[in-house]
Amino acid sequence: MLVSGCLLVRLAVLLSVLLVQSCKGQSWEAFQNKHIDYPQTRASNPSAYCNLMMVKRNLNPSRCKPRNTFINHAKQSVQDVCGSGGKHWQDKFYDSIENFPMIDCNFTDGKPPNDCKYKGTKTSRRIRVTCENKKPVHLEKVL
Repeated sequence: MLVSGCLLVRLAVLLSVLLVQSCKGQSWEAFQNKHIDYPQTRASNPSAYCNLMMVKRNLNPSRCKPRNTFINHAKQSVQDVCGSGGKHWQDKFYDSIENFPMIDCNFTDGKPPNDCKYKGTKTSRRIRVTCENKKPVHLEKVL
């Protein structure tokens, strides 16, 4: 019984650490890793691009992320959405004024970390981001 009690305490501590980490907002640096690729990495097609980038950026460490969008434009222009390049929507949300070239990656099959397969779609759209300290920290929506 002592062994299982210690195991339960360790599990509780681990869960509390994970909960605290998941409640924290992302940083501008994490946003850049997840969503900005400029100049755009070369690949034979949008799906190959997604498969390469998801591994290169380590975005599937324990599960295949269902969707991710890579913006293929300079980070300063994306950051400007939280200022002159954006329009306040509500709370901490800002919508870009201009469209951004991007590749949208949608999970199709496979297993993490290196065998998740994606269908990539190249597009040019506006974005909605969550801003903190005049920098995007979360890609809320593609508009």
